[in-house]
Amino acid sequence: MIAKTPNVSAHPESLGMSDFRDATQQAVAAIAPSWPLDQMIAVNPWWPQRFTPIEHVFAEQAVLSGHCPLMSSAYYLSHWQSPISETHLAEAISTSGSALTVSDCLRALRSHNSDLPRWKPLAELCDRTREAQEGLSWQQEIQQQVSQFLALYHQYPQRFDAQGQGGEHLYQCWLDVVSQDKGIKTLTGVDLLADFAALPTQMDALIAETAAFWQPILHDQDGNLAYCHALMHGLSGWASWQAWLDWQQQLSDSEQQEHGMGLFAILLAWDTVLARWLAKHRETAWASIRQSMHHQAVNVRHWYHQAQQQLAPLWIWQQALEISQQRPWAHALSAQASVDTLATSPTLQAVFCIDVRSEPMRRALEAQSDRIQTLGFAGFFGLPIAYQPTDSQIHRPQLPGLLAPAVTASQTHATPERWLRMTKLGWQRSLDAPAANLGMVEAGGMLKLVSLLKRALRISGTENPLNRLSHTDSDWALTRDNTPLSAAEKAELGAGILRAMGIADQLADAVLLVGHGSETCNNPHAAGLDCGACGGQTGEVNVRVLAQLLNDAEVRDAMAQQGVTIPASTHFYAAMHNTTTDALDVFHAPEHAAWQTWLADASEHARATRANQFDQTPTQPSKLKRFFATRAKDWAQMRPEWGLCDNAALIVGPRTLSRQINLQGRSFLHDYEMHKDSDFSQLEAILTAPMVVTNWINLQYFASVTAPEKFGSGNKLLHNIVGGHIGVFEGNGGDLRIGLSHQSVHDGRRYRHQPVRLSVFIAAPREAIDSILARHDDIAALANHGWLYLMQIDAQGAVWQRDRSGQWYHLNVAT
Repeated sequence: MIAKTPNVSAHPESLGMSDFRDATQQAVAAIAPSWPLDQMIAVNPWWPQRFTPIEHVFAEQAVLSGHCPLMSSAYYLSHWQSPISETHLAEAISTSGSALTVSDCLRALRSHNSDLPRWKPLAELCDRTREAQEGLSWQQEIQQQVSQFLALYHQYPQRFDAQGQGGEHLYQCWLDVVSQDKGIKTLTGVDLLADFAALPTQMDALIAETAAFWQPILHDQDGNLAYCHALMHGLSGWASWQAWLDWQQQLSDSEQQEHGMGLFAILLAWDTVLARWLAKHRETAWASIRQSMHHQAVNVRHWYHQAQQQLAPLWIWQQALEISQQRPWAHALSAQASVDTLATSPTLQAVFCIDVRSEPMRRALEAQSDRIQTLGFAGFFGLPIAYQPTDSQIHRPQLPGLLAPAVTASQTHATPERWLRMTKLGWQRSLDAPAANLGMVEAGGMLKLVSLLKRALRISGTENPLNRLSHTDSDWALTRDNTPLSAAEKAELGAGILRAMGIADQLADAVLLVGHGSETCNNPHAAGLDCGACGGQTGEVNVRVLAQLLNDAEVRDAMAQQGVTIPASTHFYAAMHNTTTDALDVFHAPEHAAWQTWLADASEHARATRANQFDQTPTQPSKLKRFFATRAKDWAQMRPEWGLCDNAALIVGPRTLSRQINLQGRSFLHDYEMHKDSDFSQLEAILTAPMVVTNWINLQYFASVTAPEKFGSGNKLLHNIVGGHIGVFEGNGGDLRIGLSHQSVHDGRRYRHQPVRLSVFIAAPREAIDSILARHDDIAALANHGWLYLMQIDAQGAVWQRDRSGQWYHLNVAT
């Protein structure tokens, strides 16, 4: 029962400006970053809140934003009996500590009340008191005004001038614009220009002034925090972009400029101006709104608890769904735990990215011969590089977004086509501007007509011109702080990578380093289908650089001094896996190598396996190959491939553990041999980097399905690119849309991604895993607060699961 609202004057705590400032900082820090379109990577939208139990975070989000990141009761009911069995549901009840029975859970689901208590922002309360709906609502006006300003500000920064830096600059420029914006009165019928002009020009002064106004209404620190978090939820897309700007500064160890705080200051200023206007001109309405806001602040802690209670049955069903996926895999992995490593030395080794799309291709390749060994490794291949085309200022990271590049990779000379390709890059960026694209086509005349005809006839696609610059046979130069890396430094890098791959002591004559990339047309989110470990780029630069480094005779000599000897007969080949067409292309491959046939047959096998994902696919191999190639170049195709849909597991262990299991492209695979890792440093590297990356991927797909209005980018048909690369609007305005589009996770009839949390299976001692978690709070938080599952497979094939208290318990995988 909700407590009775006390008198507005009741204020049990003495709150100061510092308390309100703390609340603003916590609200800003709770927003996860969103990368720009040309560097798009998957992000766990709750990453900053990983130190809080997932159930608490979801309940608070439901209250403060109105979006609950769990599926509906109808969804869970549709999975009852298949795949969720009574056994799975009973186990979920037991592990949750609930007193409910299976029958209780079924009744609770069938009668579930989806109406949760919800915090209502000031603008919504104002709209409810308006006598007549003339023009835009206050919610629409604030969102549109701030969103359109931010788009212009970031696309044309040279047009804005202010003394501050970062967030301060943003706030000051917005204040200058809004204080002269007569369109607000036209759209709302209210003149607020004088009120905006009276605001402080410094963020700290604004917070100090508004804290005195808001804190009597917000009651206590719980109210402060709820109000501040709700403000950021109101424009969470742009808040994520501002968070990315702050993230980049942290990676580069630059002075913090509070980009996120700049947006918060704008939203706070809007609320304050609107509240003051109401207090002056609509006293009765303001008294009611003030009372409502105070009521919310007083009761918000109770509302969180109420939301948790209402969501508890859904959480049991969510866990039952996850158990229904985990148990068959645990059983299969347990059965394979005693399988020995490859009995014969491989003729061909192929190192793939751990991406789930690599798993079917690895199975297809391994099926060609028992003399083929495939391995899974982080897709950036351990190279901490950024790509800088020759004679260019472009500096593109080619590593996970969690890391900052330490080395720059560039071709040693410009390709003959470089200037043409750089011109195409500028042309493409001009076409991406919504206001300019028609004019650019007109200016291009007949030349653009040729390009349009090629696309209409599906003869050519729209590859990023910057990617084309990497299609070169030029040698690569590696520099750190403008100083070339020495042979010894390259050797240290190469030796470390081979040890991490687990093949330093057993190298085949031919070793393929297989990067991956997607091929799509007319797709603003194309980078999101490329390699996330390469910063949303293809892995081509990484594999070309690493192949050159490991084939270099001087580097090999230096590596031998570090204990890693590469046989003279071994040659490394850079290769690419096109995840849209399942083509495998090897650069500089020997013409008559027997393994070339293996690769062609593996591609054919992989395409046949994927054919059931699409309607009306041909069965003849040549026609199926053409079918996928056509999808890649079809500029009207909204679903060229399913990306990482249905990802659900990460397996860290030897390939023998999973080689005989059809994981259906649902598992990330990272090879790991614990007997080659005496100090468990390789395991530590895997759990602190690839595991985090897979968690980010898993929870972005999860969020885009469970809360698409908030964490998805909506309908692809309505996308308009913002600022050239910042993100998209759905339509001509509103908040910046982040995450995956509806078409990326739904085929028009059903979801192609099943929202389950990542299950991590690790073939290593439990003591080693616990020791690593004890040293790394970030990854311990993921396990301790329900953001993923940790499971261990011991030498006898027993499977153990780690609970949130850090205790391991044995799983009965026979059922």
